[in-house]
Amino acid sequence: MKLESVTVELRLSTKPDSKVKAFADVTIPLGEDGTITVLGFSVLETEGRPARVMSPARKGKQAWFDTVQLNGRIRTLVDAVVLDEYERKTQDKE
Repeated sequence: MKLESVTVELRLSTKPDSKVKAFADVTIPLGEDGTITVLGFSVLETEGRPARVMSPARKGKQAWFDTVQLNGRIRTLVDAVVLDEYERKTQDKE
């Protein structure tokens, strides 16, 4: 799968003091079988650390739990696409 084939709809956070800087929905093509869209990725950025992508999650009684787990090359690909779009949108904003 190529980087260009995965699409991202990214929305910047409206809360400037939040660690969550953006929210993203990612669409992954599955060839002739269609596509899969995963909603709810987030981009976290804290002082002294580079931006990172977090999987969609839900809050349990005591902790947060991922609702989607991506492993291997697909995780690397999704992280790269989301961070590229985040960088593009934050550059446009400046």
